[in-house]
Amino acid sequence: MMKETLPLSGNGQKIYYEKTSDFIKIQWGKAKFNISQDIVNSILKNYFIDSKTWYILGASMTNPTKDGLGEYIQKNFKSLTPRHASAIAAILVSERILNTKELKPILLKKII
Repeated sequence: MMKETLPLSGNGQKIYYEKTSDFIKIQWGKAKFNISQDIVNSILKNYFIDSKTWYILGASMTNPTKDGLGEYIQKNFKSLTPRHASAIAAILVSERILNTKELKPILLKKII
């Protein structure tokens, strides 16, 4: 069953997603892509290292914020760009895996 959420900025097209045991199937505007559960687990383990720290989203396609989630995704997953971080973060917030605060910059913190 498809769920929907918005980018964390509150602007832009809705993000539709469906979780399976192996993937999150995502449709965001005209873009359709899958994120494996292994990628999600890697992000949660290796980027969101502790649940007390706020981390920056930094999902600019052309200039991702240094040490932001967008840069982490760009460096570690060849099939993804910093822009994918926007959809991934919005889904993880929607699923109550991450918390968010502030809009400029958007900050994220692991709940679990």
